[in-house]
Amino acid sequence: MGKEEVRAEDLHRVLDAEVSKLQTASEWSRWLDVAALFPTYGFGNLVLINLQMPQASWVARAQQWEQLGRRVKTAQGIRILKPIRVQKAMAEAGGHHGVEGSVEDQVIGFRVGVVYDVTATVGPPIHLPRPPVTPDATVARDLWDGLAQDAAADGFAVDVRPTGDASEGFTDYGANRIVIADHLDDFRAVARLAHEMGHVRMHSPSGPDASATCRGTREVEAESVAYVLLAHHGLSIDAESFDYIAGWARQVDPNEPGTVIKATGARVVTTARQLIDSTDKYLNAHRAPLAPVQTRPLDSAPDFDGPAL
Repeated sequence: MGKEEVRAEDLHRVLDAEVSKLQTASEWSRWLDVAALFPTYGFGNLVLINLQMPQASWVARAQQWEQLGRRVKTAQGIRILKPIRVQKAMAEAGGHHGVEGSVEDQVIGFRVGVVYDVTATVGPPIHLPRPPVTPDATVARDLWDGLAQDAAADGFAVDVRPTGDASEGFTDYGANRIVIADHLDDFRAVARLAHEMGHVRMHSPSGPDASATCRGTREVEAESVAYVLLAHHGLSIDAESFDYIAGWARQVDPNEPGTVIKATGARVVTTARQLIDSTDKYLNAHRAPLAPVQTRPLDSAPDFDGPAL
């Protein structure tokens, strides 16, 4: 996209075209890597940021850079979709006329917003996010403790024991238990726990997405959540289920596979953001902040915080 005027409709078309081209696991993983780096952005904007500047490391609006004493040195930034919100009063259920109800934000459209990477700014040195730490067992164990706390908050206990088959773990919704195989090392164990927490947050055993057709989507979603969460904390996993990314999307909706991919990406990003927020709080309270990013004040502005596109 050049310097010409760009409308929100143009960005939507570019986004749809980019998503529809998805074919490989590496392409999906690339978007998830951006989600780990910028967890406050919706899926559509993550795709747009990666498309326009794959090497972006820290993005913010011009006004936010000015608050840090830095000035944007180029007129050409990264264009994203900024939601237009209005507040709407909601009537209380069973309430009386004249009694104020709750107020909620509603998105009525989008306009074009512009953000700039740190490399597009000049000014005094600032503290940039640290590079990823070398993964070690301590990181994995601390993240395990944070996820176990999340599971408990959701009403699930975590058991480490033989699973009874070749699986690395499963969620027993009837008993409210997450079972992780006892033969896994620290890295695989925390990755599996993150995967199961993705299921807990997104899926139910009898929901509309429990059919055989949608089962592949559920696995991709859960594994994608685990991928984003671990990447945010400097850990990495090989997500074998991503190899089928294009295939399962066409299976769910042969006519509009891009719609399936966008919906899946939105669900993944929203759930991963929740787990990133909670584990960040837990880890920051119990040890030094983990890499790659724990405090990113510049990309947390509510103007750009969803909904996922």
